[in-house]
Amino acid sequence: MKAGYTYLFTALILVACSKNKESERDRVFPVITINTPVNGQSFTAGQPISISGTITDNEYIAEVHIHVSNNNTGALLMDVHIYPGSNSTSFNESITASNGINYKIQVIAKDRTVNESRSVVEVSCN
Repeated sequence: MKAGYTYLFTALILVACSKNKESERDRVFPVITINTPVNGQSFTAGQPISISGTITDNEYIAEVHIHVSNNNTGALLMDVHIYPGSNSTSFNESITASNGINYKIQVIAKDRTVNESRSVVEVSCN
């Protein structure tokens, strides 16, 4: 009977410890700043669209995704993945503007505890 109490006591300690760690979990989301392009900006065909900015987190940025899609069709035109492994990073990508396309540029950042932030800019090409 004593062995049963020992297992129960051990299980209670493990549950209590895991709840304590959960309450200390990182709840701060990464901060994304898109410097270029500016939302609503218009480009001419053949002009490069520079996609640049910074991402910071209180602890650790695990991954960054930069998605550029055609807002008219939903087609994914660029899919970049970055794994910075630090608490700050910058990004600088480029895509060439094509006539008649409205672009949706989305930057997604996740930290080690999977807090996820998203930032979106929409631009067009005449």
